[in-house]
Amino acid sequence: MILSHLTLLAVTHRSAPLDVRERLAFDDAALGALVADLQPVAEEIVPLVTCNRTEIYLLGRSPDAAARALPLIAARAGLPADTLATHTRCLTGTDAARYLFRVAAGLESLVVGEPQILGQVRTAAEWARGAGAIGPILSRLFTYAVVAGKRARSETAISRGAGSVSHAAVELARSILGNLDGRRALVVGVGEMGQLVARNLVAHGARDVAVCNRSPERAALVAREIGGRVVPWEDLDAALREADIAVTATGAREPVLTRDRLEPVAAQRNGRPLLLIDIAVPRDVDPFAATLPGVYLRDIDALHDIREENLRERQEVIPQVEAIIEEEVAAFTTWCHGREAVPVIRGLRARVEAVEQQEVERALRRLGHLSERDREVVRALAHGLVNKIVHEPVTRLREADPETRDDYAQALTHLFDLDVRS
Repeated sequence: MILSHLTLLAVTHRSAPLDVRERLAFDDAALGALVADLQPVAEEIVPLVTCNRTEIYLLGRSPDAAARALPLIAARAGLPADTLATHTRCLTGTDAARYLFRVAAGLESLVVGEPQILGQVRTAAEWARGAGAIGPILSRLFTYAVVAGKRARSETAISRGAGSVSHAAVELARSILGNLDGRRALVVGVGEMGQLVARNLVAHGARDVAVCNRSPERAALVAREIGGRVVPWEDLDAALREADIAVTATGAREPVLTRDRLEPVAAQRNGRPLLLIDIAVPRDVDPFAATLPGVYLRDIDALHDIREENLRERQEVIPQVEAIIEEEVAAFTTWCHGREAVPVIRGLRARVEAVEQQEVERALRRLGHLSERDREVVRALAHGLVNKIVHEPVTRLREADPETRDDYAQALTHLFDLDVRS
C-alpha cells in the first residue's frame, strides 16, 4: 500500500523548455502555498526545486494522487493543466524512489555527477520537515536517497573532476571565446552559483572579474576571495558597457537585464561583442537581448552540449552507480513492506491486551483475598503469557516475503477482527 501511494511529479531540463520550467521555480513562500494546496491530496509532501528541476514527491491519500495534484500545481504556476501534463514525468512506487536516488547520485543532473544536488536533496527534506509536510515514509525515502548519493560519490568516480552548472557556464564561454585570458568578466548575483562562476572565471584566466549584487557586503566577501572587485548595483550598466562576458545568476523573480537596460548599453558598446550567459531560472536576461547588435545571449539550456561531453567522460562508471542505486531501492522497498505490517501488529496487540486485561480483572474479582503483591504476580503472569503467544506470529509477519506477509496480515485481520487503520 505504501509504494502504491508513493508518487512523483517531475518537470526537468529533460522534459520541459525553459519558459515552462521558470514558471515552476517556486520560492519558499510559493512552495508553502503549494504544500497547503496539496494537503487534501497527499499525507506527506516534499518539493525539490533547483535551477533545472521542480519535483514534487508525494505520499498520496489515494493511488490517483498524481492526477489530482497536477491541476493544483498548474494553477499555482499559472500554467494550463494540459501544458503542465505534457511536460511532466509521473512515476509511482519503486520507480519514483529509484528516480530520486538517481537525482541524489547526480545521474539526472545537467552536469552528471555534480556535487551540489546531494545537498539540495537533503535541504528539500529539511524544508519539508520545517513546514510540517514530511512524515515517516518520505523522511525514510529521502534518508535512503542521501545514502545512495553518498555511496555513489565515495564508492565510484562519478563525481571525480565533475563540475556544476556554474562550471559548465564557464566552459561554454571558453568554447565560444576560445579562451578567457585577459577577458573582462562580470558576475551578476553572488549566491552559490554566482560564487562558483566567479571562482571558475579566475581559474581559467579572466584578468578582471567584477561581481555585482544587491547586497554589497556579500559581493565584497566574494571579491576579496577571488581577488576581484565589487560593482555597486547602481553601476551595473557601466560594468556591462566594459565587460567582455557577463554571467547572471541572481535568483530574481523578474529579469534584471531588461530591454530598457540593455538597449542603451549595446548602443554605447558600438558593436563590441558581449557574451551574456544567463544560468538563472527564472531568467535574469530578457530574451530580446539576443536581437541586439554585438550581444550574444545563451541561457541555461545552452549548456546541454557541455552535458553530453561530461556524460561521455563518465559513461563507464554509470553502471556502478546504478548498481548502488538498486541496492538502496531494494533496502527501501523492504523497509516499506515491513512498515505495512505495523497496523496489523498494532491491532493484534491491542486486541489481545484488551482480552488480557478483561480476563485478569475478572479473575482478580473472584480472588478477592489476594494481597496487592499477589495481584501484581497474576497480572505479570498473564502479560507474559500473552507476549509469548503473540511473539511468534508477529515475528513471522515481520520476516515474511511481501506476498506471504500480505496473506498473513489478511488472515490475522480476519481471524481476530482487527482494527488496522494506520
